[in-house]
Amino acid sequence: AAREVLNERGFRLLRVQDVTERAGVATGLFYRYFHDLREVAAELAQDFFEELIADADPGAGHGHPYEWIFHSLSGAVTRFAENPGILACMFGLAGDYEEFDQIWKENAHRWNLRVAQFLRREADFDAAHARRMGFVLGAMTEGVIHQALIRRTEDLLEFGRRPEDVADVLSVMWYRAIFLADPPRDRLRASGRRLVMARDKARARLKT
Repeated sequence: AAREVLNERGFRLLRVQDVTERAGVATGLFYRYFHDLREVAAELAQDFFEELIADADPGAGHGHPYEWIFHSLSGAVTRFAENPGILACMFGLAGDYEEFDQIWKENAHRWNLRVAQFLRREADFDAAHARRMGFVLGAMTEGVIHQALIRRTEDLLEFGRRPEDVADVLSVMWYRAIFLADPPRDRLRASGRRLVMARDKARARLKT
């Protein structure tokens, strides 16, 4: 119930009464399990990241490396898009509330280490290089999610407004950064194809 109301109204407008009414329980029951709304929101954020990190299992078989990249990024972008209240807590309140800042830092670090494991296996990076590249790719992803889902930057959304469009564009950029090549055309979705075609047109103009 708290997750639903948080995503509908945001943390600033969240009230205990709204949560307990949605859950169909007495208001006093809330305080038997949670100290305040910050505590329940922090637990929601932690649960959210547990799901996100579990979905980015580098040992899961996806065939081509691009499929693992897209699967992991699509899961992340879609979950954030479906949970705007949690997204706002992570991006908007981390500076005000230490628990949100700590949850973001710890779990972003864990997610980046999952990426580093993938890089060691699929790109044959050594451990140090894989960790550095994992952190860089994580920062890139954080920035794009912020621009696409919070600021709604039109320059980015011209490639598509659905979460899978954002993930597709991010996946192409990841693949290029990791393998120094475009992903196979038959693996791309619509937004990724548009991005590759835009680069092809730019190359053609440079040649002429």
